[in-house]
Amino acid sequence: MERQLRTILAMDVVGFSKMMADDEEKTLRILTKRRELLDGIIKEYGGRIFNTAGDSVIAEFSSPVKAAECAVQIQNKNSTANKESQNEELMTFRAGINMGDIMVAKDNLYGDAINIAARLEASAMPDGICISQNVFDMINLKIRVSYEDAGELELKNIGRPVKAFHIVPCKGATRSIQHSSETPAIKIEQAEAGSLAVMLFKNLSNDQEQDYFCEGLSEDLISALSRYKKLVVVSSNASFSYKEKNKLPKEIGSELGVRYILEGKVRKLGPKMRITASLVAAETGTNLWSSNFDTTIDEIFDIQDELVGTIVTTIVGNVEKDHIKQLSNAKPENMKAYDLVLRGLEHHKRSSVSAENNKKALELFNKAIEVDPTYARAHAWQCCSLANNAEWFPEETKENWMEDALSSVNKALELDPNDPEAHRIMGAIKLQFEGDMDTAIFHHQKAIEICPSDTFHIARYALLLVYLGEPENGLEEIKKAMRIDPFCSDLMFEVHGTCLFWLGNYNDAINSYKKMKIDTRDSLFYTAASLKKLGQQEQASDILKQAINTLNMPIEKFLGSQPFKSDNDKKQLMEILETIN
Repeated sequence: MERQLRTILAMDVVGFSKMMADDEEKTLRILTKRRELLDGIIKEYGGRIFNTAGDSVIAEFSSPVKAAECAVQIQNKNSTANKESQNEELMTFRAGINMGDIMVAKDNLYGDAINIAARLEASAMPDGICISQNVFDMINLKIRVSYEDAGELELKNIGRPVKAFHIVPCKGATRSIQHSSETPAIKIEQAEAGSLAVMLFKNLSNDQEQDYFCEGLSEDLISALSRYKKLVVVSSNASFSYKEKNKLPKEIGSELGVRYILEGKVRKLGPKMRITASLVAAETGTNLWSSNFDTTIDEIFDIQDELVGTIVTTIVGNVEKDHIKQLSNAKPENMKAYDLVLRGLEHHKRSSVSAENNKKALELFNKAIEVDPTYARAHAWQCCSLANNAEWFPEETKENWMEDALSSVNKALELDPNDPEAHRIMGAIKLQFEGDMDTAIFHHQKAIEICPSDTFHIARYALLLVYLGEPENGLEEIKKAMRIDPFCSDLMFEVHGTCLFWLGNYNDAINSYKKMKIDTRDSLFYTAASLKKLGQQEQASDILKQAINTLNMPIEKFLGSQPFKSDNDKKQLMEILETIN
């Protein structure tokens, strides 16, 4: 038999035997209808059903990401179907996902990996999804969901405990969701003269925990280089996605639309480290410049400045030294605080994966502030972690967490008026909690000016322009974000679709929302509104019901989340949604 590595999705109906005992005909009628829903979604996500028995469905996928996305979509759609049904016609599913080596015999599959998926399904909560450790390792930070540790499960007829996790709705930071696609979502037609990608510097140290330092160093270089107007620096979301891809510089250059690639390695031994950096011409793979830097953590910012200066000089010719200095990142007084913030960011980026990551991030940012109370960056990220903490632990969080968060971001701006994250957070606060559009615009523009390579800042600013009644300008901004990150995050597709909706391009808006991996509040409501404008009443009604039922969000509540400057915009959207039957 041929052996293959496959991801297995197993699903069945909760309490099916009792339902059959109560009323066989009705149960089979409901199951037939729900199977149409399940089978369609499995096919849409590239799965193949290879085994069914009674109420169970077992499907194979080549990608664990696709299997998980499929399971989330099935549970969301089935939840909507239940809320539209009478109590006696409810049907609830459990799902289990595992990945492993299987044997292929004609159209059927065999192996322990399939048995484990089925046992995980039995351990899932009603309407829930339970996944094995190996699936978790492959999908976390690649799908906009969060996870709860299920522990080591003793599964029936499985000879060893299986570490498992429950998938739960997304909480915490979502900006660090990584691109799972092999190639970018959009094609860059032409690479600009000063286009550059900074790849994630490789950690050559024996200690894998030093990965956080390599990421922090690479991020800081991107931030500094992107401030130089003659360079087009792609975002870290895009360039870091090549971490586990074995591609040549020419391929990377073609996909990202860049002419130059900066690669680097870091070998850290105690307080000393060697940084090796090289600038490569993407088209030919020619090494234009390379150098070794022997340094310490205390001198790392000097090395960053030297790297920035050399790269700018090599790519665009000689520039004044004082201009190079303006591109530098703010240096903390205490380098231990800098190291603690980098460690904190490693956990903060994973705060959507688990509550423990956010707790650890907050702990490290707090320590950084203790070590250096004047380090603005620590205060800004402390604010973010406080907000995430309130999301993960709403019952345990102090009532005045918002006051603490506001105090943190105010302190950050007081200490460093040029901290981009502090401006981004303050812009969000001014918009969402105070309705101060003008001040929100100022802070978002400042964040982008300081860190032009951050597509999260740009996407939030583009959405703000929509609320201001300027969808044309919003569309231009989101196109800039797509240029520097052609893989495109769900947030970028969501904002792109919203801009198109308000410009009256309803088909294009729907197509943009369809490219998202996980449906969101805005994508569902605006898709329903777009379908209504296109005269597709039945489809609009189905999507609107999903938005209201899955998210437990009536139309009035959704409209309250859209802070339009003009009451006419809100009224127009309300009229569209309320006329959907």
